[in-house]
Amino acid sequence: MKSKFIILLLILPLNFLIGQNSQGNISNSIAKLQNIINEVNLEKIEQAGEIDGSIYFFKTPNNANIRLVNSNKSFRVKLNYNLRKEKFEFKSGEDYYSLSTEDIESIVFVDHSFIVYNSKFYELVTENDKFSVLKSHLIEAIEPKYQPGIEDKPNLRFRKANMLHLIINNKISQVKSSKKSIISLFNKSEQKKVKSFIKSNRISVRDSKDLKLLFDKFKDQV
Repeated sequence: MKSKFIILLLILPLNFLIGQNSQGNISNSIAKLQNIINEVNLEKIEQAGEIDGSIYFFKTPNNANIRLVNSNKSFRVKLNYNLRKEKFEFKSGEDYYSLSTEDIESIVFVDHSFIVYNSKFYELVTENDKFSVLKSHLIEAIEPKYQPGIEDKPNLRFRKANMLHLIINNKISQVKSSKKSIISLFNKSEQKKVKSFIKSNRISVRDSKDLKLLFDKFKDQV
């Protein structure tokens, strides 16, 4: 219960905490917030090195509803997903802090939903009583093409990447993000229908909404 109360205080805006101080003792409110942050051992985010490009899932932090474990209430806060750390983070003052997966059940944005599985954040593509489809998001550092001796060697550049996962009977397996691999997950007798559905509905196997449409349509054939 204590940890949930701590997280609740953390995700409330700083100006809310300050505003509750009728005596106007702003410095004490800031100090209390800092003590809360230290108490739950939230990790301070380090800045990336000499690598170009963004390390975040969203261009800017987005509003999200956070649901805690064993709680019916959700709390709203602006978050962004740090692909380099594979953790959600929020800003307090000039510093960035990451949220622990320990007490979080789900984080829901307008167009994306994330859950915690095996102490790690995954995007939830779809789920039913038979299986769940998850997507893990990460980032790669690649070297841009250049002409040695003519052009200066460029910095490495971040590139977003993801991996698809299927959970059946609480066992998780990685699935290659290709049409062939995804079609092979369905019963052989239905694979032609699946292939036709993908083509007629212009399903992109890299798009979470399209994948949800596909797996929901043929959920009894996986």
